[in-house]
Amino acid sequence: AGDGRHSHPTQAFLDLFTIYEHYNGQTEGKKIAIVGDVRNSRVAGSNRRLLPRFGIEVNLVAPDCFKYESDDFKQYNNIREIIDELDIIMSLRSQLERHNLTYFESLNEYAKDYCITNELVGDRDIILLHPGPVNRNIDISDEMLKDPRSKVLTQVTNGVAIRAAILKKLILK
Repeated sequence: AGDGRHSHPTQAFLDLFTIYEHYNGQTEGKKIAIVGDVRNSRVAGSNRRLLPRFGIEVNLVAPDCFKYESDDFKQYNNIREIIDELDIIMSLRSQLERHNLTYFESLNEYAKDYCITNELVGDRDIILLHPGPVNRNIDISDEMLKDPRSKVLTQVTNGVAIRAAILKKLILK
C-alpha cells in the first residue's frame, strides 16, 4: 500500500521490523542513511516519519535534484561524508517514472556516486536495506547484495508476515 510520492506505510513497518529484529530490539541511537531519490520515494517518506519514533536517527543522502526540501533531517550529497557513523544504509531505487526531467545522462552516471558497493562499505558493521525492486549495480552492486550484511531478502520475508498481520488486524478488528 502506498500513494505515489507520499507514503508507503507497510514498507516502513517491515523495514523497522527488520532493523528491530537484527538489533534485538535495541534501535535507540542507531543511525540510518536513506540514499537515493529521497524526494520522490514514498518509502523514504514513511521511514522519515516512523524510524525516529524508535530512536533511529535518519540522515538523507541524495544529489541536489533528489533532495528532500526540509531542515528536519541532516542531508548529504555523498554517503562517504557519513558512512563511518552509520549502522544502517537504506538504498532506494531511482524513481525514473516520477521524473519530469532527465537528471543524469544514464543510470550508470548516477551509480558512480550512489551505488552501494562492497568497496564503499568495506568491513564496517552496517546492514543494508532496499525496498525493491533493486536496480542491480545501480542502487546496490551484485557483490553487496550477496553479502551477509544485505538484509534485502529478509525484508521480503518479513514483508509477508507484516502485511498479513496488518490485513488480519484490519479484517478482524
